Amino acid sequence: MRKYLTTTALLLTLSVAVFAQDDFVSLDKQSYDCYMRGDYKNLKKVGNKLLAKGIDYYYLRMRLGILAYNNQRYPSAVRHFKRALDLSLMDTISQEYIYYSYLFSGRDADANLYLESIPWDKRNSTLQSIAKPGIVDLFAGGSITAYNGTSYIPSIVSNQYYEDVKDGLGFSAGLASYFSSRLKADFVYSRYQKSGTVYTSQSPAGRNLDFAQNQVYAKLTEYIFPGWAISGFGHLALYSDGRSVSQQGNGRSSKQTKTEYIGGVGLSKSGWKVRGGANVSFSNFSGSSQTRGEGYLTYLPFGNLNFYLTSGGMYQTDKHWGNSYQVNQEVGFKVFKFLWLELGVVGGDAFLYARNQGLAMNNSFQVPTTTAYSNLIVLLGKHVSVNLSPYYSENNLYLWNFDTYSKTDRQAVNAFGCSFKLTYKIR
Repeated sequence: MRKYLTTTALLLTLSVAVFAQDDFVSLDKQSYDCYMRGDYKNLKKVGNKLLAKGIDYYYLRMRLGILAYNNQRYPSAVRHFKRALDLSLMDTISQEYIYYSYLFSGRDADANLYLESIPWDKRNSTLQSIAKPGIVDLFAGGSITAYNGTSYIPSIVSNQYYEDVKDGLGFSAGLASYFSSRLKADFVYSRYQKSGTVYTSQSPAGRNLDFAQNQVYAKLTEYIFPGWAISGFGHLALYSDGRSVSQQGNGRSSKQTKTEYIGGVGLSKSGWKVRGGANVSFSNFSGSSQTRGEGYLTYLPFGNLNFYLTSGGMYQTDKHWGNSYQVNQEVGFKVFKFLWLELGVVGGDAFLYARNQGLAMNNSFQVPTTTAYSNLIVLLGKHVSVNLSPYYSENNLYLWNFDTYSKTDRQAVNAFGCSFKLTYKIR
């Protein structure tokens, strides 16, 4: 009897093993067929069946990883390629896929950090050929804005100010450079000019507004951990509004130049599907002082740049003018292989403010209550991209009283404009 039971148990074990082997062969063939067809959806189903049976092997992970990558499902791709590396010490391709998954999902810094973590002798020829830290982006751009103006002529008393802008013209150029895989610097020079009429107690009948402002911006970012970054930034503005100051003793006059600045620090987190950041800054616009906090949150439902939603806001306190705010909402999506479109709206009552870690500066008394814009991004090959951004803005203009720090006589002015940016990506 004992011999009979032993024989029966061995036969059952053998039959189960043979069935499991047949099951594996069948599922493996199905996974291979799905991979060859590029059928990512059904490959995932077959892969889940194999993994549920405790069957996990290198080629399954590679098939899942490559098709996830080809379908721009970068979070899944990285997960499968990292497991493939665990299953094969001879793997030389998974690291390359992981690097480009970070890069093409918009996580450039994490791509650099991952590359740095790979010993030189473990990198394949493609990873070894990637340029060392240095200048990565160069850009130049401009903007033009036209205001519809008003027929309002203020009655100036005491220390009051009213500015009726007719048009604005801007230019900017800059670069981004990595000093190391963890340390990045951004530098931007910009110039902004606007013309119109300005009314003050010195010029109650109005005088030509000949405003020119030169700006220099710098930001230093350190990537402390994968996905995490801290930054410090500063923005310096030197401007003249066309007023002349007499030079005693020589009978001549020169334009008066003023200096204003922003300084702040920020923290950001970049994940596959959720990215966000916050910063605080201080400025000294228009003889006052402002302290502000800003934050944003971006949601990428597919873990790539094919579709994303961004919400943000800024709240500030001004020493003389009180509190103000601004909020924004944006949606972006891929239209074609080399074309993206972003649509956004900005609203609030802020003036004398800054956004985007101090990069966008509005040190004027114009109040853009609502702005609607679009941003068309065109990739022209591997290195060149063009951004074209038309926008419409509703602005409130006021008669400002610098004795009582109050505003009256609101005037609504509409503005239409467009900005242009050309970027050359070195690597």
